[in-house]
Amino acid sequence: MQLTVVVENFCQKQGLLAEWGYAVLLDTPEARVLLDTGGYCHTLTHNFKVLGIAPYSIDHIVLSHGHFDHTSGLIDAMRLNPQARVWAASVVGIEKRCDADQKRHGGGGACIKAACTDFIENYAHITEAITAFTVPLKARDPRFVNAKDMWQIMPDGQLGPDLFEDDVSLLVKSELGYSLVLGCAHAGLPNIMRHVQETLGVNEFHTVIGGTHLCAATDETLPVWLEALKAFRVKHWRPNHCTGFKAACEIAKVFNDVQWAGCGTKLII
Repeated sequence: MQLTVVVENFCQKQGLLAEWGYAVLLDTPEARVLLDTGGYCHTLTHNFKVLGIAPYSIDHIVLSHGHFDHTSGLIDAMRLNPQARVWAASVVGIEKRCDADQKRHGGGGACIKAACTDFIENYAHITEAITAFTVPLKARDPRFVNAKDMWQIMPDGQLGPDLFEDDVSLLVKSELGYSLVLGCAHAGLPNIMRHVQETLGVNEFHTVIGGTHLCAATDETLPVWLEALKAFRVKHWRPNHCTGFKAACEIAKVFNDVQWAGCGTKLII
């Protein structure tokens, strides 16, 4: 199975554009699945052209969560391929705010929810090889969930810390084994990996790729994250997006085969 990083913060192929956003394409024998659609700058459509990806060939679009850096390209993707099924957690419509003053709209909302054709409750089989899943709040160690400067509109209309109930990751099975494809891992990377281990019995990952949100870890808390990640067997680490270079360097000190996966990266997983 081939994975292509279509949108990311940095480029690894000439001619592509980068932005603070994210999108990856999975090519399976059954279907083509796009996880997220990039950010504000229409980078998705430009990079589709450079990479030779025909938008109408995509069968499924999965939104890892409602933040705009993952969903802003959705209108372009739907315009170019109105037949694609659009998946997200059922709570993706929760409106989000960002920044310390809570004033900047961060994503979510009724429009994004209305664009979805299918909803993920706990888990959903996108294809035979790809399972989208969420991590229940009760299964999350709060040490690995960072809501600093991230907020949501609560049911009573008041602002509260973002609970990231809409956070979705993909578990991919191939002849090489299981791989984990992340959006931002807002549920907490150790929590996500432990949930897969405990509910699906997956004890080894061929590849873990995507945003890990380790950029939010402090010098004091980052060692705690790394210690928790040591509990899982991972052959190939391919962090990007919201991981942060400093955290990626620390991961590389602890684990073998760690490489940043920028725009244009192609992997067999």
